[in-house]
Amino acid sequence: MAAVLKKRALAEYSTQVLEQQPPVKKLKCLVKLSALTAGATLSLVNTIGGRKTPNEIIQILIQILEQLQFQDSDVSNILIKLSDHFKLQTDSTVKMLIFSVLSAIGSSDETSEINVYKIIDEIITLLKEVKSQKIKTSGLKTLLALGKRMNHDMALHLRLTNYAKQTLEDYRPNITCGSLEVIGELMPVKIPQESLEIHSEMLKLIGSYTQHYNAKTRSNAFNTMVRLHDRGIRLNPAVYLDVCSVINDDNEIVREAALNVISVLGNYYPEERIKGTNGEEMARMSDEAFENICNFMTDISYRIRTQAAKLLGTFLSVSTSVLLKTLDQTLMSNLRRKRTSIERVWECLAKGTAMMSALSTKDTPQEMLDAHQVSLVSTGASGAYLHGLEDEFLEVRIATISSMCSLATRHSEFAVVAMEFLVDMFNDEIEEVRLIAIESLVKLSYASGLRDDQVEIILAVIEDSSSVVREGLHNIFASFELLNQEGLMMCTNRLIESLKKYPEDKKSIWNCMKNLGLRHPILTLALVPELLAIHPMFETPEPNVEEPSYVSVLILVFNAASKCNSIISLLEDKTIKHYSYLKDIMPHLVPSLQLGGRVSISLVELRPTASDSSKSLELLQSLINQVSIVKGSTKVKISLLETFYQNLISLAQLDHSVNGTAELSALYMHSQLLLNKVLNNNNKTFYSNAVSTHQANNVRTNISQLLQHTLKMQYLFVGLSVQELASIKQFKLKVISLLLVYIVNATNQSARALCHYFLTQLEDTIKYITEHELQLETFTSIVFKELSQLEESKPGIVAKLLLPILQNSEPTPPPKPNTNIKMCKVIINRPQGGPDTTHKLSAGLILPIPLNAELYSLQTDSSSLLRLKIKYPDQQTHLIMPSKNHLRLVNLSSEPYYLLDTNALISHRSEWSEPCFVELSLAFDLTETEGALAHVLPPTQPCIVDLCKPVKLKVHPKPVRRGM
Repeated sequence: MAAVLKKRALAEYSTQVLEQQPPVKKLKCLVKLSALTAGATLSLVNTIGGRKTPNEIIQILIQILEQLQFQDSDVSNILIKLSDHFKLQTDSTVKMLIFSVLSAIGSSDETSEINVYKIIDEIITLLKEVKSQKIKTSGLKTLLALGKRMNHDMALHLRLTNYAKQTLEDYRPNITCGSLEVIGELMPVKIPQESLEIHSEMLKLIGSYTQHYNAKTRSNAFNTMVRLHDRGIRLNPAVYLDVCSVINDDNEIVREAALNVISVLGNYYPEERIKGTNGEEMARMSDEAFENICNFMTDISYRIRTQAAKLLGTFLSVSTSVLLKTLDQTLMSNLRRKRTSIERVWECLAKGTAMMSALSTKDTPQEMLDAHQVSLVSTGASGAYLHGLEDEFLEVRIATISSMCSLATRHSEFAVVAMEFLVDMFNDEIEEVRLIAIESLVKLSYASGLRDDQVEIILAVIEDSSSVVREGLHNIFASFELLNQEGLMMCTNRLIESLKKYPEDKKSIWNCMKNLGLRHPILTLALVPELLAIHPMFETPEPNVEEPSYVSVLILVFNAASKCNSIISLLEDKTIKHYSYLKDIMPHLVPSLQLGGRVSISLVELRPTASDSSKSLELLQSLINQVSIVKGSTKVKISLLETFYQNLISLAQLDHSVNGTAELSALYMHSQLLLNKVLNNNNKTFYSNAVSTHQANNVRTNISQLLQHTLKMQYLFVGLSVQELASIKQFKLKVISLLLVYIVNATNQSARALCHYFLTQLEDTIKYITEHELQLETFTSIVFKELSQLEESKPGIVAKLLLPILQNSEPTPPPKPNTNIKMCKVIINRPQGGPDTTHKLSAGLILPIPLNAELYSLQTDSSSLLRLKIKYPDQQTHLIMPSKNHLRLVNLSSEPYYLLDTNALISHRSEWSEPCFVELSLAFDLTETEGALAHVLPPTQPCIVDLCKPVKLKVHPKPVRRGM
């Protein structure tokens, strides 16, 4: 029976999987794809003459576009034939496709410049006889594409620009838009001095099309002006008044394009003196353009309001007086200041008119006022930013906040006023708006400190449900200066209350406390007795140094003491002991203090120093060197590896500076030991599957563990050098070859996919080592040499060849130490887990469990592999992919990390008789990247690599309550 099973295992099967698929529409292929050669395009063009219907010609032209294959010598013939077909055809779609083919041929690198000129000449000739708007527009697009390819030929660009100028006489919208686009992209910038009038004439011509009857043409005219200005053909500042006369267009796209022109002029000619819109006083163009754009903060379209807010942020040279008007809360009526009756009386007295005439006009209807008496220059900016901050669309509010921030960083006086309104935006109902307001306020920390009323507003939202918002608020207090002791005490108390409610904010709050102490040493000095509960007569109980709230206070006091030595004299002996402890466990938060000999000497001596780290690295290097130079039998090497493995584990736990490279070396040695154990103790397993179930399960478990170790070395460690990656790849080949031998000789599973995967990995490894000019290991070299001589790479033959090579292979030493190596680690802050709390849910429904975790040394590319792993008591395992928005980078300490704040969705269909534990953890899902290894060893999951120990939650699904 064993021989029969072995024969079946070595046999090759041709399996067929029949999948029922929906019916597919079939298209008639007019030319066989296999017939395509280097001159296939010319052959396809020759077949057009034999086609009678436009649909058949369209199919051939589409096929030419999809599979363009030609030689430069064929371009002339192709051009002649396509030109003849263009003249004979009446279908507009065919003519447009012919232009598309000519564009593709002319844009190809295979086409010489001479042939490109021929194509351009032929297209211009063909367009002379064209009257269709669609065809002419397509021809202009083709000329534009070919002109961009010949970007070095100014004479050609001038010729194409003049042709586009001629086509502008055709007032049809699509043609004028295409012509304007050609002019905007191809108009030569560098021309002789005597021809500079061409630029002014062209700009004047384009300006005339801002009065076109079609809105799209008017918009393209403005866009062309901006494009020419960006390319170096500067607009005349006199154009400003012409643009202002048409800026209040009825169409949204025209107003949007006109705003861009005003912004360009205002930023490029900031000091140009022009007449204001009232026609009386002269004003700076930057101020005038700024106020004109402010008028559009009340536009009917939210897109225009958003764009206006963004453009306002680009006016960095605007006057501070004009800028302050945007936050003016003066009573306005239709963006005009409403004068009081007393002001009108004083104005009449100054003019010598009657007082009663001034008072009688206070209720004059709006339509009776003269519009020319209203000066938009003086009132257009009034309250503009206030309108944006109170807009109903979040896009407008976000753009307004960003614009205010960019201007406030250049104008300190404006920054002080803007802070008032940015603080008010913390109460916005949209989280994204609150975050933008917080980030903007942090950038203005240079301008002024926070008053008590502002501190109260910020503290009112300190317990926001979003961890990102809370961290942003902590960053505000870390960046600003508080003005008095009351504000500092109020801030400290509320931060401690927030820490008790959200323990996962511990690091953010501690970093905030550190900066508060550094910025407010004098204020902290007066609060030390109250913060540390120091009584002048009685000795108070010693607080628990592990309590996060007490640690927060100590961080505040110790950092203030580094700036103010008077604080040290107020500290009690127990506080000094706590300082020594905290300085050891969190040196990045607690500074070094001159305590006058009060510190414990034993703790100081135990602190790790740079010399200790270098000694640890030397020890690690000596251990690996001893493994490399040892001589003797394989058993001697194995025993030495076992000893060194234990030493590396101890070293990784003692010194964090070499933690990453020590753990990699230990994992590499442990994998070597496990591989040798499988090969030496289970020889029978690789020759027959007639072994005990217990022995087979042991082999399966060991191989699965080997795969896990290999994938951990490949995916969990960052900072690996080329040599280390090469060693890991070659060890992975050993493990895959061992797995292949086991599947073929000891199971009835098909090994075709695994064999293909092994050969692919071997090829990639050889290529990688060759590219980096490294040396192959003995095992890899022999396998590659033997497999290259095989005629067939069937699994049975490959496994038979690999087994003796594996059995004769010797353990390889781990890579050399590298202090840049870090291992990805995860710390789950929430939930805590344990048997005290039972989470109840109805069977079949979903219970969201808030999860907060810190991920250290996580590669950006590996974030797509991250999964929430939920394991139920019935051994079911669910993998949930967290949203990308829930993972963010945090830079609060010397070691940046990623913070995952999401919900783990727990659900089970059946009800349980009693509460059971559900394991929640984070893992990498390598099923897609290592697909061939995913299902070879059921029920194990070698492609699921755990990142941390699971948190056990007590869950009890109950039956669903049904209605009466």
